[in-house]
Amino acid sequence: MANVETVLGPIPDTELGSILSHEHVLVSMGNDIRHYPWRFDLERTKHNAIRELSEAKQGGIDTIIDLTTPDLGRAVRYVRDVAQATGVNIVVATGIWRDIPRSFWQRDPDETAEIFVREIEVGIEDTGIKAGAIKVANDAEGVTPEAELVLRAAARACKRTGCPISTHQWAPKEVGRRQVEIFKEEGVPMDRVCIGHSADSTDPDYLEELLNAGVYLSMDRYPGVPPRPEWQARNRTLKALIDRGWAERLMVGHDYAPMPILQGQPDPEPTTTRYLFLNTVALPALREDGVSENVIHTMTHEVPRRFLAG
Repeated sequence: MANVETVLGPIPDTELGSILSHEHVLVSMGNDIRHYPWRFDLERTKHNAIRELSEAKQGGIDTIIDLTTPDLGRAVRYVRDVAQATGVNIVVATGIWRDIPRSFWQRDPDETAEIFVREIEVGIEDTGIKAGAIKVANDAEGVTPEAELVLRAAARACKRTGCPISTHQWAPKEVGRRQVEIFKEEGVPMDRVCIGHSADSTDPDYLEELLNAGVYLSMDRYPGVPPRPEWQARNRTLKALIDRGWAERLMVGHDYAPMPILQGQPDPEPTTTRYLFLNTVALPALREDGVSENVIHTMTHEVPRRFLAG
């Protein structure tokens, strides 16, 4: 048994239950909520997030990995409030997404690694809330020189702490391949790495190449928004990998966050939360296609537990 850091403190990995591999509680592009607070109704936004995650908890979701970084508006006090109100275990992240601040462009990877290590070992800001994952991101532009510095910093922080790395990749251009190359160059244990947004690819051969390197894959972004693959295509790719024997390296998620509510904007319609799309639509469809309950339990419980706990 190992402990896993959550926004409410460490818990035994045996208490994680059903885990969504790549989600968000609050996203604020450009950190707009912090800089322009008069535009947002944060209390109603929080109330809606609590409603959705409470519904997710009732629908069988016990834990989410929240991969929100500072450039996505990370707000760990807000997330802590939501976790306390819902009973959902929320693992939060250090790292940097695509909008790499200029201060990182010339910073040595070892210096950036120190930032990540502090948030893992001491806590984020002055909250004492410790990161349980390291998030990095490379999109259609590939791994830029600035982004490579962040990848190498994440690798060094992972090696020092054992904290796992979860990536955003642009799967149609197979950007995960370069991420894996850099992590190998840095000597990261590949079983501490998850290449995310992998269900954006419908090429099981490419995804199997990544799996052969020893990493996990997050098959997320369900249900899919055109022109990205819709959920049926994601299921076909997922099942192809399962049929090739890779269930022990696959986990699933949505990459979802409830939208911030603007001042004067009506409350969102109380429809079924998207945090439950896998449980209510995609996973039942996999069962109908012959995927066993044991395999589904492996992908939703055991694989992300091993990823987080080491």
